[in-house]
Amino acid sequence: MLRRLAAGFCLWLLCSVPAMAGVAATVVFLTGQPQVIATDGRIRSLVRGSEIAAGETIDTADGRVQLRYRDGATMSLQPATRFRIDRFQYSGSARAVADDGVLMTLLKGGLRTVTGWLGRKERSQYRIGTSVATIGIRGTEFGALLDESGLFVTTYAGLVEVCSEVACRDVAPSETVWVRAAGVRPELRDEAAGRQLNSEGAVPETPVVREVQPMQPPPQAPPPPSPQHYPGQSYRP
Repeated sequence: MLRRLAAGFCLWLLCSVPAMAGVAATVVFLTGQPQVIATDGRIRSLVRGSEIAAGETIDTADGRVQLRYRDGATMSLQPATRFRIDRFQYSGSARAVADDGVLMTLLKGGLRTVTGWLGRKERSQYRIGTSVATIGIRGTEFGALLDESGLFVTTYAGLVEVCSEVACRDVAPSETVWVRAAGVRPELRDEAAGRQLNSEGAVPETPVVREVQPMQPPPQAPPPPSPQHYPGQSYRP
């Protein structure tokens, strides 16, 4: 079953190569000096407003990058992350279109994402691949961390499916699954492990920058009225 699914998804990717040149996402927030590697190997620095095309790889280095995809999805990439958008096809139609779908690869590092239209409507065509397992979704918000100890996936809302070469496992909200290697079954981590994953800053969402308005001085109380004195009337202070 897993092999048939993988073969079908690879065929879908290969048949859609002409569509890979389109813009997939825009950088809405960043820190540090992240870069993007184009399909021809050229490297360019990222700035706010930079467009990321399908086939390009983002290297955050010591910074962070927050993306907004054309279908409304958002994604936060953590420091020391390499992430590639292999394919992104979004027709913009209110109804599902056969070619719509997204395939991405987490090469290393961490991310957190809230899925958009494609994740909600074309769930069977939404995949994030890693060296040890593939992430599919039946939900809306999750995080992933890939390092030398394996892949960790935490679900925050909805339901996520993590598949290694030998087995698949659903990840419910507040659960964390660990895949040590490609030929190992996904394991459910205890609650403490999930909290540790969040506290170390691997997958929390990048904070949105908000404009700070200058503080205004507090209003001054009006002075007390001066006493009135009329002719023929005595006044005592």
